[in-house]
Amino acid sequence: MTHFIDFSSRVYLPLLCLTSLLCGSCSSTEADKKSKAMEISYVLPTMDTVVLTEDFVGQTYGKSDIKIIPRVEGNVLDILFTEGTTVQAGTPLYRIDPITYTSKVQEAKGNLESARSELVRAEAELRRIRPLAQLNAVSQRDLDDAIAKVNVAKARVSSMEAMVQQQNIKLGYCTVEAPVSGVIGISAVKVGDYVAPFGQQNLLNTISDVSEIRVKFTLTENKFLEYTQKTKSNSIAQTENIQLQLSDQSIYPYTGKISIKDRSLDPTTGTLTVEALFPNPQRRLIPGQFVRLKVPTGVVPNAISLPERAVMEMQGIYQVYIINDKNVLEIRTIQVREAKGGTYIVTSGLTGKEKVALIGSAFVRPGMPVQPIAITSDSIQ
Repeated sequence: MTHFIDFSSRVYLPLLCLTSLLCGSCSSTEADKKSKAMEISYVLPTMDTVVLTEDFVGQTYGKSDIKIIPRVEGNVLDILFTEGTTVQAGTPLYRIDPITYTSKVQEAKGNLESARSELVRAEAELRRIRPLAQLNAVSQRDLDDAIAKVNVAKARVSSMEAMVQQQNIKLGYCTVEAPVSGVIGISAVKVGDYVAPFGQQNLLNTISDVSEIRVKFTLTENKFLEYTQKTKSNSIAQTENIQLQLSDQSIYPYTGKISIKDRSLDPTTGTLTVEALFPNPQRRLIPGQFVRLKVPTGVVPNAISLPERAVMEMQGIYQVYIINDKNVLEIRTIQVREAKGGTYIVTSGLTGKEKVALIGSAFVRPGMPVQPIAITSDSIQ
């Protein structure tokens, strides 16, 4: 009797089990890949009107910074103000020893009285001679001499009156008054110091009107040309809405405008001096501060903006990672205009609707599946 051995059950059963194991392994690997996809944060580009600005460093000055200089010489007798306080126009500030000018006033007054006496005598002589001349009792020459003496006496009286007035003015200058209202600084002289209107040490003090503050800054020739090209105008003096950043990085609450620009470039430095004027109602700004100005240079409507962190730059080429509809990374080259305040303005390469990845790992590559996590641009530090 012939016996047949059925090997099929013994062979195919293990193969079936192996196939089942392999298929199970493949499905679990695909699930693991999906479950282990890297989490990637992304932002949506913002579209808004963007004001382009240029930063400059400037220094603050009072609306008017008036130097107090003596008009007469002498020793300082009194200082009549408190340093660092606000003084009103006409307030006495210094008193210079007036004794020399008081004596000169008295001398001038004496000379005036002498001149007036001479005029009285000359007029009396003329009154005596005029009728005699009409009677031909005296010559015409005598009459002419009498008239000339009166005229000379009148001129001398006028001269002496002017001298008295001049000496009184000098005497008045012995009291130095504030020419404008403002904040006065620390006195450059003390009581007893000798002062004079000439020489290098003639400065007494400085008064600053701080109701408004001037900020001086300079533009290089290239910056000036770049600015005029951006604004399509050769008149920087029309610029308004200038922001001011203080040394503590805070933004000054009031905006300013260009008030003055120099007529030409300084040939020694190649720069153009410009002044911006800011209101200062709370007296927060004082002369001498160094500040940063943000000067508007143009407006871009419907600008596509991205956080600087989302953009990669290498040798002048800017790229971003895009998360497509299948949650797979794609790399895209873009063109940017400039970065201001941590933001890039994209001029081409994006429509504004893409999910732009914030890449923080060096192991990402195009084609990699990811798990996207949405965040807002405001939350990016």
